[in-house]
Amino acid sequence: MRSLVFEGNTWVVYETLRTKDKHLHKALCSILKEMLRGDPSVGTGKPEALLHNLSGFWSRRLSQKDRLIYKFDDNSIYIFA
Repeated sequence: MRSLVFEGNTWVVYETLRTKDKHLHKALCSILKEMLRGDPSVGTGKPEALLHNLSGFWSRRLSQKDRLIYKFDDNSIYIFA
């Protein structure tokens, strides 16, 4: 099983969502749990490999305007935004 690693200030943003936008926080938690249980490159939120200077990173939709940016390896999922 992979572990989650929050890069930069993403943990602060995660904690802020808990009080300011509960619906978005719930969607984020659901996607994070799904990624931890299975393959982070498939599932809900339309996973998409990013291109060009963001090669190696992935994106998932949390809402119409919000995205989760992450990358992963065999041991961890790194959350960047």
